[in-house]
Amino acid sequence: MGYCKNLPLPGAKLMQFFASLGLIFSVLNIWRGTEGWSYHYSTKTMDWEDARNWCRQNYTDMVAIQNKEEISHLHNFLPKPNKGYYWIGMRKTDGIWTWVGTNKRLSKKAENWASNEPNNGGNNEDCVEMYIKRGKDDGKWNDMSCSSKNTALCYTASCKNDSCISGQGECVETINDHTCSCFEGFYGERCEHVVKCKPEDITTPDHGSVQCSNGSFSYDSNCEYSCEEGYKIKGSRTTKCTSTKEWSSRPPTCELVQCPELMKPLGGTMLCHDPKGNFSYQSTCDFVCDEGYTLRDSSSSTLFCGITGHWNDSQPNCEIVKCKPEDITTPDHGSVQCSNGSFSYDSNCEYNCEEGYKMKGSRTTRCTSTKEWSSRPPTCELVQCPELMEPLGGTMLCHDPKGTFSYQSTCDFVCDEGYTLRDSSSSTLFCGITGHWNDSQPNCEIIKCKPEDITTPDHGSVQCSHPNGGFSYDSKCKFSCEEGYKVKGSSTTRCTSTKEWSSRPPTCELIQCPALENAADGLLNCTSNFSYGSMCIFSCAEGYHLRGASEISCTETAEWSQETPHCEAHPESLVTEVTLGVAATVGSSGLLLALWILKKLRRNANKFDLNSNSETEDQPQVYKNSISSLI
Repeated sequence: MGYCKNLPLPGAKLMQFFASLGLIFSVLNIWRGTEGWSYHYSTKTMDWEDARNWCRQNYTDMVAIQNKEEISHLHNFLPKPNKGYYWIGMRKTDGIWTWVGTNKRLSKKAENWASNEPNNGGNNEDCVEMYIKRGKDDGKWNDMSCSSKNTALCYTASCKNDSCISGQGECVETINDHTCSCFEGFYGERCEHVVKCKPEDITTPDHGSVQCSNGSFSYDSNCEYSCEEGYKIKGSRTTKCTSTKEWSSRPPTCELVQCPELMKPLGGTMLCHDPKGNFSYQSTCDFVCDEGYTLRDSSSSTLFCGITGHWNDSQPNCEIVKCKPEDITTPDHGSVQCSNGSFSYDSNCEYNCEEGYKMKGSRTTRCTSTKEWSSRPPTCELVQCPELMEPLGGTMLCHDPKGTFSYQSTCDFVCDEGYTLRDSSSSTLFCGITGHWNDSQPNCEIIKCKPEDITTPDHGSVQCSHPNGGFSYDSKCKFSCEEGYKVKGSSTTRCTSTKEWSSRPPTCELIQCPALENAADGLLNCTSNFSYGSMCIFSCAEGYHLRGASEISCTETAEWSQETPHCEAHPESLVTEVTLGVAATVGSSGLLLALWILKKLRRNANKFDLNSNSETEDQPQVYKNSISSLI
C-alpha cells in the first residue's frame, strides 16, 4: 500500500522554489493519496496542547512515532518548517513519558532522544519535538516546554473497528498499512484463532473430581480440582490453558487427611477406631484412666480426627487423683472422722450427729477418681416429725421446746361438741428421736344419729335438714300432719352429741272440737262427730231469734270458728213462722237442701227485722265455703 501524503501547500518561499512545472508535477505526484494512513502538518505554529487539539479535530491524532523506518520516511518527506520543528505525540505525566492516544509508557528500546536529551534545560520541558532537516540529530527528539511554538504533525489512521477480532487483538498502524497485534493466546491475520490445550492432560484424581469452565479446552480455560470429604489436594487446585498450549500445572492428587499420631497415656488406656486409616479422617480415640487417675490436658475423653487434619482437642493424659481437704467440713451439731490425712484417692470420712438431730445427706464420703468427694458434707438437722394439722371440728395445742413439730414436741387434741376423737388411741402425741409421733394423727369425726329412728307418722310427714351431712350432729327434722290432724309430741327433733335424737317421733291425731249441745229453744244440726271440718247449723224455735252465727265449723286449732249462738225471745214475725215451718219439714235425708232454703229465708227475714244488726248478718266467707264443700 502507498503512503497517503496529502500534505498542504508549503509557504510562499517553497512555492517559488517549485516554480517550474516539472517540479510542481512531481510534488503533485507525491501528494496523490493511496490507501493507508497519511501524514499532515499545519501551516501555522502553535503550542503542544493546541497542536494536539488541531490534529484531533481535523485528523485522527498527533503522530506517535512507531519505529525508525517511520522516522526516516518523515525526515525525507517533511519540509523544514520556517520556525521551530514538529510536535510529536509524547508528553511527560508524573515524571513518566507516555504516548498520547494509547497512554503507553515509552520503553527504553523505543527511545530516540538527541544527544544529551532529555535535559529539561528550560525547566518544565514536558513535551517533545522532532528535528527535521536540522543538519544535526535529524529525526531525533528533544524535550521542550509545552508552551513553545512548533508545527503540528498529525496522522489519519488506517485501522478500522473490524480490522482485528474484538477482544482478541489490537490494530497497530504501520507505514502505508496496519497489522493486528494478537493478544496472548490468539493468532491469525485478524487474531481469529485461539490456542487450545490437550484435553487428555486433564485427568480426574482418585477420590476427587474436576470441573472445567468450558468444554473447548482453549486458551485461558480453567479447570478446578476438588477432593472428596476427608481427602486433601496435593498439588495445585486449579490449572489454566496457557498461550504455549500447555496447562499451567499438572493434575493434583487427593490424599487422605491425616491427624498427628497419639500416644497411650501413662496410667490409662487408649482405644482407637480407624475406618479409613490409622489416625486419619474420622478416626476416633477414646481415653480411659485407670482407677485412681484422672484425665487432664484435654476437655474430652474422646478425640475425633476432623476434616482439617486436626484432633478436636489436645492429647489427654492421666494423673493420680487428690481431693480438696477444705471440702470436708464439720456440720453443726455433728462431727467428722477421716481414715487418713492425705485426702488422696480412696480416703474415707464418716460423719455423726448429736442426739435429737438426724443426718441429711450421706454419712460417709470417699475421694473418687474424679478428684471429687463421693458426696457433699451432710448437715445435722433437728429431728422433725411430720406436720400435724388441727382437726376439722377440733383444736390442737402443741408445746415445741426445740422447734415446731420437732424432737420432744407434744401436741394435745380436743374435739368440739358434736365431734368425737378417732384414728388415734391417744389424745396427746409425742415426737420421738426417730422422727415419728408415738401414735397416728387424731381426727375429729362428726357424730351421727340413727336415720332409722326418724319415722313418718300416720297422716303426717317429716322434713329434715343436714348442715353437716346426712343425719349427723345438729341435723334437724320437723314433723307435720295432714289437714285435720294435729301433732302429738314434739314437732321437731335434733341429732345431739350423744348420738341420740332429742325427742321421739310424734303421732298425728284427728283434730276434735268440743262437743256441742242443742241450744234451749233451738235446734242443732251437724255434718260429723265434731271433728276438723265439721259444720253445725243452728236454728231457733218460733218466737225466738238467733243471737250469733247460724253456721260454725271445727278449725285446725280444735276450736269452733265462732262462739256458740243462742236463741232469744223475739216478737212474732214472718221470720219465726217460716223458720219453724222449715224446721218441721226438715228431715235427715233432706238436710242439705234444707240448709240452702234456710239461708235464703233468713236473708228475706232480715229485711223485715227492725231490730236486726251486724251480728245477724252472714259470717265471713270461710263458712260459706264450708257449706259449699258439703254441698
